[in-house]
Amino acid sequence: MLNSIFRGLLGTEEAPTKVIEVRSDNYISRPIHYREDSILLYGPKSPSDGKNTKDKYFEIVLHKPFTESLHQMYSLCRAKTLEEAEEKFIVYKERIPIFIKITKECTVAILQKLCDTLSQHQSWTIAHMMAHFGLSEQFNDPEVQKHIDDIDPLTGASPLMVAVKSCNVRMVQSLVSLHCSLDVIDLEGNTVFHYAAASNKEIINALASKSPSSLNVYNKQGYTPLHTACLADAPDCVRALMLAGADVNLTAAKRSTSLLPVHFEGNMTAVRKSATLLSGIVGDLLQDNQPKLYQQDMKHGGTPLHWAISREVVVALVDKNCDINALNFDGRTALHIMVLRGRLECAMALLSRGAEHSIGDNEGNTPLHLAVKQPNIAIVQALIVFGANLEAKNNMGNTPRHTLPTELSNSNYDKILYVLHAVGAKRCAPEISGCRSSCSARGDYNGVPPPPVARSSTRDLVSQMLSVAAMERAACYDTTQKQGRLLCLDGGGIRGLVLVQVLLSLEEAVGRPIVECFDWVAGTSTGGILALGLASGKSLRECQRVYFRLKECAFIGMRPYPSEALETILKDCLGTETVMSDIKHPKLMILALLADRKPVDLHLFRNYKSAQEILDEHNGTTSPHAEAGDQASVVSLAQPPPPSEQLVWQAARATGAAPSYFRASGRYLDGGLMGNNPTLDVLTELTELNLALRATGQHEEAKKTNLKVVVSCGTGLIPVSKLKDIDVFKPESLWDTARLAWGLSAIGGLLVDQATQSDGRVVDRARAWCSAVGVPYYRFCPQMSKDVAMDEKNDEILVTMLWEAQMYMYSHRDRVAELAALLNDHEPMKTN
Repeated sequence: MLNSIFRGLLGTEEAPTKVIEVRSDNYISRPIHYREDSILLYGPKSPSDGKNTKDKYFEIVLHKPFTESLHQMYSLCRAKTLEEAEEKFIVYKERIPIFIKITKECTVAILQKLCDTLSQHQSWTIAHMMAHFGLSEQFNDPEVQKHIDDIDPLTGASPLMVAVKSCNVRMVQSLVSLHCSLDVIDLEGNTVFHYAAASNKEIINALASKSPSSLNVYNKQGYTPLHTACLADAPDCVRALMLAGADVNLTAAKRSTSLLPVHFEGNMTAVRKSATLLSGIVGDLLQDNQPKLYQQDMKHGGTPLHWAISREVVVALVDKNCDINALNFDGRTALHIMVLRGRLECAMALLSRGAEHSIGDNEGNTPLHLAVKQPNIAIVQALIVFGANLEAKNNMGNTPRHTLPTELSNSNYDKILYVLHAVGAKRCAPEISGCRSSCSARGDYNGVPPPPVARSSTRDLVSQMLSVAAMERAACYDTTQKQGRLLCLDGGGIRGLVLVQVLLSLEEAVGRPIVECFDWVAGTSTGGILALGLASGKSLRECQRVYFRLKECAFIGMRPYPSEALETILKDCLGTETVMSDIKHPKLMILALLADRKPVDLHLFRNYKSAQEILDEHNGTTSPHAEAGDQASVVSLAQPPPPSEQLVWQAARATGAAPSYFRASGRYLDGGLMGNNPTLDVLTELTELNLALRATGQHEEAKKTNLKVVVSCGTGLIPVSKLKDIDVFKPESLWDTARLAWGLSAIGGLLVDQATQSDGRVVDRARAWCSAVGVPYYRFCPQMSKDVAMDEKNDEILVTMLWEAQMYMYSHRDRVAELAALLNDHEPMKTN
């Protein structure tokens, strides 16, 4: 009251919406236009009292309850026109008196909040107002409860939505306990979870505990609650939604309003069905891996794959069917993000599980466009070896080579330029502007190559001579007499990835699956596993992914590694019941070692009859079992099972049973101990088979063993290094003892290397043999920059190895094209 007196003395006029305390005797001579309970609408005083400025306005006045005062009132607002005053009176009369009656509170401050709120939300019910102010106890009043599910006609919001938006956990919990509707969708398509997405995890948990059915509804902007939480940069809410079962595979989509009625009709039913796709499994995973999400990326949307910072989380999510190619708000996949963040392990996990590497973001940039701008050579190499398009153009029409910020120095960017150039990245067309010497059609700068590698002495001239001689002899033969095409794959553990990379380049050149290009395929160890995979219908890219899966799952702990993981992978890829005879094309020769006898014997797993079997069948005889000892102590050695009984996965396990890496597979050891490069053994096999077929009158079949071409693929040439202390002698001092130990170790390594030799004179012999019989011989074995272990697990080392293989094949593209022409000149032989 004192404030009113002072303002009157100073002649200051109150704001028309400010609530002020007044006395009833000031309104004795004012006309009353409307009365509703304790609220009245007064008209201007006539004639107006010039001393009181309020007399000229229409005024809404609230009487204080009679139990408290007979004369005290509150002026809620003043208006110049009756129409304006009537609008406010209609809003106030149905809400303010009942609000005061229920809460039993009537002060200037409370009335001011009420009036301000109603001026912004004129269509709110008493329940909306109670929810807004967090008066949870008042919902026990029947007058409030009957409005608990009322909808604001202007926005479609329910009281629960108002409480959620106010971030009042207690209020939300109270409404949920009163069984208010959780399936309300407002006029913008938002559910209570859309409102909760920007609140806190406690509110989300309270809502999800009762009804998570609307967790995955799209609003009219094309966002689910999970997307909304991402946009709000609320990582705690993101996690809470996923833990509640939000479907991470639903992508955000900007939707046209003209399509909305069709899309949202029956929305709840469709979304409930979609929500069962993951059913909270991602949430279960995140409870164990919460620290392995990068919060800063959540605001860009996407799925947990976009936010993962470890291989383990990526693998777990993909295995749980999280969409590997889902896009975030910038149109980027998880692979884009891993490239930008420099997470090689995560990128490799995505690539090795089939992530698409050619998707462009909103600016048209593929992962390779982004990778060349980061100083991470290994990620660029990884994208290349998994088949990224070197000539992809973004929305500006620029390729990755054009995008690369070269510095004409020995920086990583200049090394990346060479990484692109060495595998065939083209320069820009002459009409492209903004080019540097690194990409200009007239430029000559190709980046900084890696240091040169120490190589063995070359025999290029001799090899060319033998190749020419083979071609000349081949030209003399009747082409109908030579029909077979042979592919030989060396052993080498994880370096089998090199075989895949070599064959990918060859497959691209021939333009069809590589397995269709050969009639005979032989392999030892990792080469044998690859041969069986290809013959079983796997593509080269699938085989590449299997190798990385093997690296992650089988090389665990210390050597020798447990065999169970390897066997599980082989069963998954090759089948648990498939036998060798089920594979009709191509003919297979998989080398292994029979180690249950002395001397050990080389065994070939076949899907056809051997020369011995053909002769036995023709003559009606049976080959005797291997025996040991004298007549008094004969030890019989059982024959290996025939192709109709030999399981394919067991053949793969046997040929890959490398000593000290995995345990023996029954009586079998790795075939690499005797024939790591299978070419000579296979040529011997085909010679024997040819003679047996001819001897039994099967001349047409014999023609298929006459080779038209031999292709041999190695797992990489290691760099030459100097070997010291190879002398073994009787020590005469402590120093001599140390030298003897080093010498014995060196000799041991030397013997193992020679036993498993797949290059050098082994290749020379095969080339000379083929030249002598007039069969073109092609050997592809890339030079490596380092000696990569058979059980190498480091991604950076492996992608460098694969890039070197691809670089090697590109540098030999003329010879690859020559071979492709030879292979395409011949249809696959028919099988019986």
